[in-house]
Amino acid sequence: MFKSKLKKRPRIEIVPMIDVIFFLLVFFMLFTTFKTTPYGFDLKLPKATAVVKTESVNILIQIANDGQLFLKDKPVTLSELKEQVRQKLEDKPDTVIVIKADENAKYKSLIQVMDAISQVGGTKFSLAAEKDERKK
Repeated sequence: MFKSKLKKRPRIEIVPMIDVIFFLLVFFMLFTTFKTTPYGFDLKLPKATAVVKTESVNILIQIANDGQLFLKDKPVTLSELKEQVRQKLEDKPDTVIVIKADENAKYKSLIQVMDAISQVGGTKFSLAAEKDERKK
């Protein structure tokens, strides 16, 4: 019968926007608190004053403080490590192998890795260390 002369104004629903903003806030709060390291685990290298920086690394082996071995940031066993290093050395026999061992890693783990590399024909390897910035 009677038509309303009032126009209906468009209405912006704010509740879904608040939900999205809250979700983004929680997302960034959670993911910025996670501790991230370049290699996926916290590896403290020993310090040395005579450190030479290498330009390219063909094979990088990491030894965690509990003796866990990593090749290309993936955990491997000693036998898997030997097989993968052997395959790479068949393609490029002059490959340089860099071993990054945690400063608290056992000497036994380091010797086992070096022995495994030697068994498959690896002759060029180096041990990684951080530069000691303290003055003498």
